[in-house]
Amino acid sequence: MLRTVARLLIFIFFVAILSGCWDFKDINKRYLPVVMGVDKKDNETYRIILQVPTVKGETLFLEGESSSISKAVDIIRTKAEKSVDLIHLRLFLISRKTAEKGIKEIMDYAVRVNDISIKGMVAIVTGDFEKTLHHQIKPTPEVSSYDYFSEEAGWTPNVSINRIWEAYRSAHSYTEDFAIPLLTAGTTTLFDFKGSAIMRRDRMVGSLSPDETLMNNIFQERYTEGTIEIAKDTSLIIKKASVRNRTEWISSGPKLRSIVKLDVSITESKRDKPNEEIAKDIKNLLEKRAAAISKKLRLLKADVLGNGQLFRPRMSEQQMREWKDKWYPEMQHDITFEINIRDNINFKEKVK
Repeated sequence: MLRTVARLLIFIFFVAILSGCWDFKDINKRYLPVVMGVDKKDNETYRIILQVPTVKGETLFLEGESSSISKAVDIIRTKAEKSVDLIHLRLFLISRKTAEKGIKEIMDYAVRVNDISIKGMVAIVTGDFEKTLHHQIKPTPEVSSYDYFSEEAGWTPNVSINRIWEAYRSAHSYTEDFAIPLLTAGTTTLFDFKGSAIMRRDRMVGSLSPDETLMNNIFQERYTEGTIEIAKDTSLIIKKASVRNRTEWISSGPKLRSIVKLDVSITESKRDKPNEEIAKDIKNLLEKRAAAISKKLRLLKADVLGNGQLFRPRMSEQQMREWKDKWYPEMQHDITFEINIRDNINFKEKVK
């Protein structure tokens, strides 16, 4: 009896091991792309380019074309001599032409496919799409396209950040739009960043410069160590930022007052200005920039700053549906900056 039970337990043990390892594939038998390039042709077919890092520090490119993204990926899998797994996909690079037509289908695919992480980043390629996707920097092959969007690596607050789940959510939102990094092939680096694409729902309708992108990141509280230049004689680094918003719905429509508090440190000063004068200069500069950006976005009916989210408790379902077309363009937006210059070892006011 004991022998029978022991044999049964051993049998169950080996069945469990075999069932757990049956689908296991050696890493040498798999391609693990980290970047997917997506370009929609004039004939409505998708061209997909997968970037696969190799153990030699180089990049392998797998390509396919079909009427749908999933079919194009299947074609790539059919042609590849190894299994193609998308579990390490971290960046979607979409051509500008495709973004201007709409990226809803791309985001829907990324969210619905089980083996793609929705924490992956999204960026738009302006200029030559093929050149940018196949671009490599020989001296530094270990540099990954994803590093430029990683807050632990090469990211700076002059570059916007937008993840797959954020793009998917905003593309389906009545009261919020989003900005996507806009890039092209670099000369001495992998990419040159041209600012951010302004997305209205799922379509690109305009762009923000790098300085305007920094302002957007301040409002989104993604400002980490951002640098601001006042004319050509003074530079400052943002050490801390906070935004306080006050909403009001008056007879003419929505009214928003934003108070932005910045703690900054002086990093470069060619003129010996007192802190009060520098604070006044930066306040005037940022208030002018912020007002221009807010007006620009309202003219494009693209609520990239997410102002509509602040008014949701005050709006009916119908007003939310009409927000981007009716209420947002008419919104009054007053923006005030409060600047606090921290003590700096290298730049202090002279003792009078």
